[in-house]
Parts: sequence; C-alpha cells; structure tokens
Amino acid sequence: MDDERRRPFIPKDSHPIETGRYVIPTNEIFNLYTEITKWIKNRAPGGIIYGRPRLGKTRAIEYLKRIISVNYDSKLPIYTIACRQYKNPNEGVFFEDLLRDVKHALHSSGKSNIKRDRLTKFLIERTESSGTNRVIMFIDDAQRLFEIQYGWLMDIYNELDNYGISLTVILVGQEELIHQRSAFIHAKKAQIIGRFMVHEYKFTGLKNSGDIQTCLKGYDADSEYPTNSGWSFTRYYFPDSFCEGKRLESCAEDVYDAFKNLRQEVGQLKNTFEIPMQYLTLTIEYALRSFGVSGENVEWLSKSHWKDAILNSGYLEAEAQQSSMN
Repeated sequence: MDDERRRPFIPKDSHPIETGRYVIPTNEIFNLYTEITKWIKNRAPGGIIYGRPRLGKTRAIEYLKRIISVNYDSKLPIYTIACRQYKNPNEGVFFEDLLRDVKHALHSSGKSNIKRDRLTKFLIERTESSGTNRVIMFIDDAQRLFEIQYGWLMDIYNELDNYGISLTVILVGQEELIHQRSAFIHAKKAQIIGRFMVHEYKFTGLKNSGDIQTCLKGYDADSEYPTNSGWSFTRYYFPDSFCEGKRLESCAEDVYDAFKNLRQEVGQLKNTFEIPMQYLTLTIEYALRSFGVSGENVEWLSKSHWKDAILNSGYLEAEAQQSSMN
C-alpha cells in the first residue's frame, strides 16, 4: 500500500473524535458570523447571543474567534471570558477572573483597583502592539452576571474609550439573558442596555436535514487529523468506504429521520424540534467509533446504526428533561 493510502498511526484515545477537541462549522455558526461581523463593523459596544443549553454556543465562540481573526486581522485582540457562578459579587475576584482569562501572568496580586488598572493597561498594550484600536470580548454564560458586574465592565469600557479604543462585549448565554435585558429596560438602566445589549441574536439548534448535511460534510471534508495528512475524520474511521466515494454527507436524511422518529416514539415532548449540536456531535462520534474500522468495522452506516448512535448520545433523556421545564 502506498503512503497516501496508509492509515495514519494515532496513539490510542488521542484522535479528536475520542477527545472531543474540535469544532465543525454549521449553518447556524455561519449565520451567527454574518450577524456578529455587522456588530464589529459598526463598532457596536455589545450584543447578546442567547439560546437553550447544549446548542453549541461555546464551541461556536471558538470557531467565530478563529474566522474573525482570519477575515479581519490576525492580530485583533479577541478574548473569551468564562463567567463563573458568583454568589456574592466581589470586584477583586471579578477582575482577577478577567485577568486570568486574558492570560495575564499577574492575575491574583493586588487590590481590586490595582487589578482593574492592570487589566486596562494590558488591553491598551495589546491594541497598541496589534496596530488596531479594537478589542473583542466574548463573555460565556453571561446570564450569571449581576447588575453590579455590568458596572465594573462599564468602567473598563469607559477607560478604553478615553484612549480611543473600542471595546465590543458579546454576551453569550441562556435565555435568561433576554429576561435580564427586559428587567433592565423596565428599571430604565439605559447605560447597561446601551453598552452591552443593543443587539441580540437567538442561537438555534439544527432544524432540518440541510443543517445536518452541512455538519456531516465537515467530517468528510473540513476536518483533518493529523494536520496536513489528508485524512478527514470520515476517511480515518471508514477508509475503504471513503476510498469508494462514500461520505457522511449522504446520510443527512437518514440521521434527520432517525431523530424525528425517535421523538415520535417517545411522545409527550413539548419543546420545539431542534437538535442541539452537542447531541448530533455525540451521535456522529459514537457512530464513527462503534461502527468504523476501529469498532465493528461495518461496510457503511445504515439507519439502524444511526438510531443506535442517537439512543447512546443521551439526546432523548435531555429532551425529556428540557420538555419538563417548559
């Protein structure tokens, strides 16, 4: 067998399908990117991305950061802040968390005002070295923020603005974010709305076979491991079938029907039919691992294989739980 046809050797449990450390683009991510770029071009101070849990919002952020850097400026400072569960908001702890997430070496020393100044100076230095006057900050799980923490963010926004630097804060979280926005409007908190909640975008799951097809195509063509090997995820787990021209993309209708039919079999699910990205990903990973060359080594994936993969993904249990909360 020539080198091109030889399956790469990969240490056990280290392939991205095993580790889960990869991002596959979806139609919803492309739609979100179109919306986010409008905010960035217009130098909007902030906006909200919201949706139910497990739709893939956190992974979408990582993909967005990558393509924004490529399409705008690779040096554009873009940061992701993981919002912690704060029982009693503390300014020192808050700025320490921000410093940690922007990878500042000195995140824990000093009082709150020193940490705030350190963060501001860090962001100013990054914009100066990048040759831009922009900072993009994604705050994940932003529904956890308290009103006082918006005030602390406003301090950073105002200080950067004094230096001619535009800060865009993109709040990413669950649907509680919209309720918080409504509460701020009712309380006439115009300074918070105007800074961080002018725009909004509802992030949704996969709704049809076309959405699933785009995702499956990512495993066929938009994935590769090892880097520069030419071996997509589909090819690695189904090398012979891939060589014969088979692609996961062609399974889109089977996958969609399997999800839909299983929901109908269970019944009593009140929530709208949309497939959270997490459970489609778990379904695909199970199918590749269990039925590919490293598992049962079947010739190709059938409807029954997809049904089995969905049942093992935890999708139905999660939907039942979500439905009970509606």
